Amino acid sequence: MENFVLANCTDTGKARNVNEDSMATFDSPNGRVLTVCDGMGGQNAGDVASQLAVTVIHDILSDNAFATPEEAITRSIIAANQAILRRASQDVNLSGMGATCVMIIIKEGKVYYGSVGDSRIYYISGGMIRQITKDQSYVQTLVDAGEITQEAAEHHQDKNQITNALGLEGMMPPVIGQIPITPEPGSIFLLCSDGLSGMINNNTILSTVMNHNLSLSDRAVQLVNLANAAGGLDNITVQLVEFPEGGYSQVAGGNRGNIHDYSNASSVKKRKNRMPIYASILCVFALIIGGGLYWYLSKEVPTTVVPKSSTTVKEKPAEQKNQKKTIIIKEKTIVEKEQEEKGLAEREISAVEKGKSHPKSKSKKDFPSPNKVTGKDIPGRDGQGTDYSGIMKKFEGEPGEK
Repeated sequence: MENFVLANCTDTGKARNVNEDSMATFDSPNGRVLTVCDGMGGQNAGDVASQLAVTVIHDILSDNAFATPEEAITRSIIAANQAILRRASQDVNLSGMGATCVMIIIKEGKVYYGSVGDSRIYYISGGMIRQITKDQSYVQTLVDAGEITQEAAEHHQDKNQITNALGLEGMMPPVIGQIPITPEPGSIFLLCSDGLSGMINNNTILSTVMNHNLSLSDRAVQLVNLANAAGGLDNITVQLVEFPEGGYSQVAGGNRGNIHDYSNASSVKKRKNRMPIYASILCVFALIIGGGLYWYLSKEVPTTVVPKSSTTVKEKPAEQKNQKKTIIIKEKTIVEKEQEEKGLAEREISAVEKGKSHPKSKSKKDFPSPNKVTGKDIPGRDGQGTDYSGIMKKFEGEPGEK
């Protein structure tokens, strides 16, 4: 269960007759959702646009479970834009209506967020305030271009001109926070329309939100009061979500126009889950048994695995030795044959010189040329004729050539 506290407040302001802001907070399969929509169109039903956007976002996220919170934010806002366009096309009096939108989804201890238009989300933590959304406005483009400062932008005459909104045919998809935020204990998220951020500065917002002498709902009311005191030129809407250091149980959000104080909500003690303890014990036993088994088996490895690997390693050298041995045998055989031929010739010459007749001698005329030696002319080791012509062809020249 997520631990946070919610509070919200909305007001028409000093200069408007109709509150065109809408907000919602609800549970969904995608996580806890908080959203603020600032309607625009004045007489062209800005309040209809913001209410329709909030309704569609609620229905889409309540009835569908998306793969990620980022997808949930994107798909729900796009669906809201299409609904506004469809509704405006059906009634000429609603033509041109639109709305801004900021949204956060709290899921599994992380906060995901997205925005369209110039409504804002602030993150207050460690005594500092940070705007985590970026205005999609004409003035912001001037800031980005370096033509004016951020401080000057807060008071620029054209600060209400926005460059993206729900209700536009070419609405750009919502800008999604690239990395979800893991809230620090004691941190607070503030969602608001420009009726607040356009009337009081960040330092005033920070000091008010960090005033823990007030309950969270009192702080929301105080922010609205300060905006009205500064002129209240627009509708003012505030949603606060706090992640207390002590921790509170999740609570329901409020409806449009109501203020809710959950700071005194009783803390619900969670039942102790002993499963992690049991699991840890089992893991320890498993490690001990596994370690012992591994030690026992490792002792057998030298008698089984090592000889196999050594045999594998020696297979290639054995083949090489066999190949070398074959080559050496062929070389010796040729040498022996040459020696035998030379011996026969010497014996023939010796017999002629001495005038003796050798029983196996042949005249030089009858002695076969070395280039025509065959296996029948050279005795093998077994005393029988052996054909060496196949072996001799593998070497350079014939055995008798020098």
